[in-house]
Amino acid sequence: MKIKRISKIDNFSIFKDFDWNTALNLGNGQTYDFKDINIFYGRNYSGKTSLSKIIRSLEKHTISPKYDYPNFKIELSDSSIISQSNLTTFTHPIHVYNSDFVKENLKFIHDENANIESFSVTLGGNNQQILDRIQELKDELGSNDENAKSGVFLNIQNKENDVKNAKENYSIRNGDLEKLLTDKATRNSDSIKKQHLLFGDINYTIAKLKQDIVLAQNATFQVLTETQITAQEALINQNELPDPSELSTYNLNFQSLIHSTTEILKTVVGGSNKIEELRHNPSLNSWVQTGHSLHRDRTHCAFCTNEISAKRRQELAQHFDQETQNLQNRILKGIERLTSLIDGENLKIDFDINQYYQQYHAELSSLKTKLTTAIEKQKISLEQLKALLVQKNGKLFTELKAEYPQDHSLEIENIIQQIDAVRTHCIQQNDLLENQKNEAKNALRLNHVYHFLQDINFTQQNLDINLAFQAISPLETELTTLKAQKDAITAEIKTEEDKLKSEGEACIRINNILNHDFGHQALSLKAIDNPQAQNIHFEIQRNGTKAHNLSEGEQSLISFCYFLAKVQNSLDNGDNPIIWIDDPICSLDSNHIFFIFSLIEEKICKEKKFSQLFISTHNIEFLKYLRRIQGVESDNAIGQVGELKRKAGYFLIQRHDNFSTIRQMPLYLSKFLTEFNFLFDQIYKCATVNQIDDSNFHIFYNFGNNARKFLEIYTFYKFPSPTYQLDNQLKTFWGEQIHKTLTDRIHNEYSHMTGVLERGETISEQPEMQKSAKAIINKVQEVDIIQYNALLESINISIQNDSLHPSHQTP
Repeated sequence: MKIKRISKIDNFSIFKDFDWNTALNLGNGQTYDFKDINIFYGRNYSGKTSLSKIIRSLEKHTISPKYDYPNFKIELSDSSIISQSNLTTFTHPIHVYNSDFVKENLKFIHDENANIESFSVTLGGNNQQILDRIQELKDELGSNDENAKSGVFLNIQNKENDVKNAKENYSIRNGDLEKLLTDKATRNSDSIKKQHLLFGDINYTIAKLKQDIVLAQNATFQVLTETQITAQEALINQNELPDPSELSTYNLNFQSLIHSTTEILKTVVGGSNKIEELRHNPSLNSWVQTGHSLHRDRTHCAFCTNEISAKRRQELAQHFDQETQNLQNRILKGIERLTSLIDGENLKIDFDINQYYQQYHAELSSLKTKLTTAIEKQKISLEQLKALLVQKNGKLFTELKAEYPQDHSLEIENIIQQIDAVRTHCIQQNDLLENQKNEAKNALRLNHVYHFLQDINFTQQNLDINLAFQAISPLETELTTLKAQKDAITAEIKTEEDKLKSEGEACIRINNILNHDFGHQALSLKAIDNPQAQNIHFEIQRNGTKAHNLSEGEQSLISFCYFLAKVQNSLDNGDNPIIWIDDPICSLDSNHIFFIFSLIEEKICKEKKFSQLFISTHNIEFLKYLRRIQGVESDNAIGQVGELKRKAGYFLIQRHDNFSTIRQMPLYLSKFLTEFNFLFDQIYKCATVNQIDDSNFHIFYNFGNNARKFLEIYTFYKFPSPTYQLDNQLKTFWGEQIHKTLTDRIHNEYSHMTGVLERGETISEQPEMQKSAKAIINKVQEVDIIQYNALLESINISIQNDSLHPSHQTP
């Protein structure tokens, strides 16, 4: 449960007709409500204590009769309303520290003959209830006798046995596997170490086996086939061979053959002296040519005995002239050349596979088959060229068109290159043979390890061992939990036994706070038994004797320490209380003010066991400390334009004559360390704004006042000597009269209307104000760049994001 707002205070002390929705309106139907941590600032007599008394009425369910017709409404987080008429309906734990608390509980402060009310850390519990609880805890803890354990002690013993059994199970399984691995690595007659000639490591160990197991179980590992095993074993037994013979060179220029053949096929024997009938009948032409050569010296035909006329002789001589003979000679030579190539050594390339290492035989056998095939195909192509020439010999008088056969030279050369590459590798093998033997041994060893793992079902065994190991940890955790439970019960029994003397324990709590190095070590509280009154009360002592004439600071310190000790149980018991602290630093010096702040942070805020915390003060120094309480930071939620809501609420209590009001704390108090930081923030925004709109017009409207006040503060602290008047301070600050005169005009004209009434009739000029703001920024940078960086930090601007910073300006 939380307090959302004090909706109305129509009548309570100095508060009259106060309305939360009006005083703390954020616009858009939203109000600035209470948060988890709420800080109030108000001068003395502004109404802080009156506000705390309204809240204390929730704790006491009553209001002092001194207030005439009190009337207020408090809205809770569940939207319910608490007023002066239904205080008893508020049941959430709440503790209020104010003057009424001090009067009720520390009467001695106002009357030395009175006592300080004692309180029990059990908050009302009696000794019998404590004894019952102690017995209940002891029953739960049980007996620790060796032969009669019970309760938690028995559970611990059983769980210790479970842990022991689990560890033994793991040890046995792990030991069995280790024995198998050791036997395989070194001990057995067929161990890897004793087969070092095959597996290559005479110094093999179980550690090396475990490394090999990792490799053999890798997803990329490939099991060897029988063929690969045979090849690796052959490699291990391989002796060094001499270099294989070089292959015959292949230098057949098939393209030149195609070219010469093409030239012959294109050549045509022609002219007007040719016998037309023979030109168109190649067979007849061949028959006549043969007969013509046989009848060179004859006048009569040997076949028919008829006379061969001179005219016929001349016709035949002209038909079978030198041109025809030359073409026929070219064809004949071409055919002879092709025949010699087909039968020649150029196409009889061969090699002996046995000259190579066994590991290359399979590859070479394939290459040899491919080479034979390619050569045969090339021979066929040559035969096809030869056939074209034969065909041309019968067609001397016409150009012969032909489709040429495929050249297989590139295929042959490629195969020869592959064979040469194998030959090169084989020659290099003599240098690499030892390394390759080692690689072969490694491969055989890993393959052997792989099959060994399958034989012993290694994966399942390893899984069982891991499961056995994993079973230990939960049991140990359960055992630790049981022991922690035993310790917790034992500690609680001790705590409950200590509660039998709760008043003395309360004194110890208070004195522990007072005796802190920064507290008041001379003062202490002592529990005094009063048989006549049948109760216990506390007595304030100074250095062991009853204290008198306490100063106001001592009274404040003791009162607040008493309050902290009294509410500590509520915090520790998880009550999640609401805590309201009204001005706890009255008449304290700076050290004790900070001590009070440290107590609030350590005893209340650190553990975050409260529902809400409210602190009010009149002291600016204390207010600065409160801004540093854990959790007091911006929550980035947007409130009014230009403001930020916070996780902590910041409120100002102001008195106006005879009534007070609550409003949101100004930024120069809630956000900035001083008004000086606030003024710098306003000038910086004026210097960097790009466009005026409704959200930032007030920066320029208030610029004259803000700039004038900033320069007055800045120059005073820069030149605090009484010999400097303001005018001299500004002259010294600017270093020249022109800047001083121009900025003076802007600041004074825009912050005063006297003498320049017409200024009030015009809208503020943004350009000249922005120039003045930039001039101030530049001058502060020039005077002290370190101070300027600190001012930037105070308004949450980093150097990297400062567009005006000298480090970002180009020379």
